[in-house]
Amino acid sequence: MNKKNKTIKKRKIAVKKQLSSTEVSLTTTKKTYDIDKPYQMVHLATLLKNHIIKNELYVTIAGRNYVMVEGWQFAGGLLGMLPNVAEVKEISPNKWLAKVEIINQKTLEIVSTGFALCSKEEMKKKTFDEYAILSMAQTRAIGKAYRNTIGWIMKIAGYESTPAEEMVNTQPNNIEDSKISKVVQMIAAQKNKLILAQWRHKITDSSIYTKKQKKQLIKCIDEQVEKI
Repeated sequence: MNKKNKTIKKRKIAVKKQLSSTEVSLTTTKKTYDIDKPYQMVHLATLLKNHIIKNELYVTIAGRNYVMVEGWQFAGGLLGMLPNVAEVKEISPNKWLAKVEIINQKTLEIVSTGFALCSKEEMKKKTFDEYAILSMAQTRAIGKAYRNTIGWIMKIAGYESTPAEEMVNTQPNNIEDSKISKVVQMIAAQKNKLILAQWRHKITDSSIYTKKQKKQLIKCIDEQVEKI
C-alpha cells in the first residue's frame, strides 16, 4: 500500500469516528447535495433555514443572526462533508489551538481546513475549566473550516457567514447566554399582563438564571407591562 492510500485509509477511519450524530442524519436523508449545482443549493438553503429555526441553532448579535456550529454541521452533512479534528495542541498555558479538516465523504479529499484558538485570557472564559477551553477551540475550528467552503450557502439561507462561536467579544452575554436574548424577544411579543406577571414570578424564583440575568429579564417585563 503506497503512502497516498495509507493517508486516505487513515482519513476514512478518522471520519467514521467523528460526529456519529451527523452520520445518523445522513442516513435519514435520501441523498446528499452537490455544491456545484446552484438549484440544489437553493433547495438546501431552504431546508437548512427551517432546521435552524426549528432547533433554535442561531444567536442574535447586534440585530444579525449567527448560526451555531450544530447548524453548520447539519449543512455540511447534507453536502457529504464531515469534519475531522486533525490536531489539537496547547501553545501556552490554558491556550489551545485546534485544526479541523472538512472531508468529502465520496472522494475522501480534504476540501477545507480551519484553525481556531481558545484561551482563558478571553473575557468570558476566565472561569472555564481546561477541558471546556480545549472543547471550544475544536468547536470554533469546525465552524471556521465549514465557513471557508460553505459560508455563502449560509448567506443564501439568510444568516451571517460567520459561525456564532467566532463572535467572541461582540456579544454582550456570549454564546452561553443566547437563551436570554430569546426570552427577551418572547417578553417583547407578549401583550397579556397576567402572563407577564406569571413570568416575572417564575423568573424571580428560578435557579437557572444568574442574579444579573434575572434583573435584566425583570426589567424587560416591567417595561413591557408599562407599554401595554
